Amino acid sequence: MFEQLQDAPADPILGLMEAYASDPREDKVNLTVGVYQDESGKTPVLSSVRQAGVDLLAQEKTKSYLPISGPPELGAAVRGLLFGSESSLVDGGRAITAQTPGGTG
Repeated sequence: MFEQLQDAPADPILGLMEAYASDPREDKVNLTVGVYQDESGKTPVLSSVRQAGVDLLAQEKTKSYLPISGPPELGAAVRGLLFGSESSLVDGGRAITAQTPGGTG
């Protein structure tokens, strides 16, 4: 069944990480995956991120987990965006969405 499958192409973002690692210059900054690290390799918490955490915590109403598929409102919005809100796939319940942790692809 899987004989016909071909390897996916290399991820261009991760390829940038390899190029960064092989760059001999000492005055470089690694922003390839959107994470800033200081000179010691630590990722500092920016004051804006810290404030956003405080603001979100103040608005929090529950500690319960989201469903595996993610917030229902997000799934509905994504399906409408991808397939069109009037799509028979969406209306017929044949298109579904799932929220996953960040990554590539």
